[in-house]
Amino acid sequence: VYSRSGKKLNSIQSGYARPALAAGRNRFVLYNRSGNELRVESRTQNLYTKTLDSSIYLCAVADAGQVAVATDDTDSVAKLTVYNSSMQQQLVWNLTSEQGTPLRMAFAPDSRRLAVAAVSAVGGQLTTNLYVLPLSQGDPVCLGSENSVPQWMGWMSNGFLLVLYENRAVLYNTSGGSAGERASYDFGGGTLVSVSNTSNGAALLLSSGQTCTAVLLDGELTVGYSGSVLSASQIIRAKNDGFYLLTDSTVECFNKAGEFQWTQPMDAKPQAGVLNGRQLLVFSGNTVQQVTAPEPDSSSAS
Repeated sequence: VYSRSGKKLNSIQSGYARPALAAGRNRFVLYNRSGNELRVESRTQNLYTKTLDSSIYLCAVADAGQVAVATDDTDSVAKLTVYNSSMQQQLVWNLTSEQGTPLRMAFAPDSRRLAVAAVSAVGGQLTTNLYVLPLSQGDPVCLGSENSVPQWMGWMSNGFLLVLYENRAVLYNTSGGSAGERASYDFGGGTLVSVSNTSNGAALLLSSGQTCTAVLLDGELTVGYSGSVLSASQIIRAKNDGFYLLTDSTVECFNKAGEFQWTQPMDAKPQAGVLNGRQLLVFSGNTVQQVTAPEPDSSSAS
């Protein structure tokens, strides 16, 4: 566990066979996928350890501390339980075979609603049903269905949800009489490699054979930039609407017009990057470091 500045705060040895993480603002859940135990942790200590009666499929954590847990169930295809910040049961939703098994979950920024992408088999074909679950009412609202598996899901704001399927990105309006699909962007045959979203839009990294394409989308999924880039493993949208790329050995910086700004070599392959305000933290090897533009005649990272 690292602080926002990159300082190591804690290290947890779970012993889980298939460990997985889901994080909120000030806490995260460490759980045993296909096992039945989960741990809710703060930055420095364990808050709760809970053993369930059923195997865990998936967990999600809200910024306000609620925890959603999808498990198998003897009486339904899956059971979704939401616990409040004190780990007391808040609501339960038993999903039918038509509704599907939760594959992606994400709490809204205000922690009042939970988006659930559930996959079911209809006529031998996989179908994703997208729901929004208001925590105050507990009655799921279906936003639509797609004959594709969701690769990623995240909220653009409290009212709009972005879902990336195998061949396109879809923006959903989640409230009011116009709830449902609002806009979409087709990948044009490309395969999604990475996504990074902010309240202003999203950055996509798509792969087509030996080439990669970076795409910058605004809050309505209108293309601001699309162009070929170096082969990379991750794209990170910058606060100035530009983007960073993590390649096998470097961090590359581009502005919102796709123009190259600078490159920073790394001692080990960058595994992941996190944007903290305007600071970029990059994880490589067994270290995390802040990466900035190189000084003139210097290629070292600060």
